[in-house]
Amino acid sequence: MIPDRFSNVSSLIRPRVSLAVAAGSLFGALYHGHLYGGSDHAWTAAAGAFLLCAGCSALNQVQERERDARMERTRTRPLASGRMKPAGGVLWAGLFGLAGLALFFWAGGWPTLLAGLGVVAVYNGLYTPLKRVSPMALLAGGVAGAAPPLTGWLAAGGRLLEPHILGVAVIFYLWQVPHFWLLAEKHREDYARAGFAVLHVGLSPVFRARLMGVWVAAYFVGLGCFAGMAGPASLRCIVLPALLLAGGTAAWLAATNRHRPALAAMHLSLPLGLAPLLFSTI
Repeated sequence: MIPDRFSNVSSLIRPRVSLAVAAGSLFGALYHGHLYGGSDHAWTAAAGAFLLCAGCSALNQVQERERDARMERTRTRPLASGRMKPAGGVLWAGLFGLAGLALFFWAGGWPTLLAGLGVVAVYNGLYTPLKRVSPMALLAGGVAGAAPPLTGWLAAGGRLLEPHILGVAVIFYLWQVPHFWLLAEKHREDYARAGFAVLHVGLSPVFRARLMGVWVAAYFVGLGCFAGMAGPASLRCIVLPALLLAGGTAAWLAATNRHRPALAAMHLSLPLGLAPLLFSTI
């Protein structure tokens, strides 16, 4: 019974996604500490980001349980399969979400708490319902996906409108949209079966793929510009050629509908491109 319950909760909170969000928040705090000092609450912010993401994921699965049940990729989730009742999902969402918000408040006070509430409002209040009616949902989802480094930055005492962290948030946003888009294309039949409108059904497959390739290329250009301004010259000589090669390859893969390797290239690019910022002197 206990292993089954643990498995259900694990599926509900999607640990890998929550860990990735926690890593983004930790990066924001460490980046502030590198530039200005004051990253004492970095790990508290990261833990808060993990828990808040877990709560958002659980609430999302409550909201989409009927559609998840129609998709091969998600039909075994605890709510979609009926192993957990919606009330149980709401309870776990509340526990994880409130714990995450409490840690945000402990780490950075009201600014970080409000940022966390904004993530919930955008992800569960805007992105999740919008997925059913418009492909523009991806643009809204990207806003929530760009928030993790901001929460860590705020928890470390940074100000919201500082160019350093806004540039990082833009990079995260440019990464999020093609990531979601490639994932949706990879599971196109599943998404169509569930009735999600995140796919551009009015565009021809060739045009859709080329548009995706352009967006992926734009992301790598932005990431390359950031990496080019940061770190010692010896590190830039390694990172920039690697990003150039990875970016060209990922854009070509996306433009030719090779979704799985394009996703792999996207996943590897973000830590590679942002690591030099922690060695920057600007």
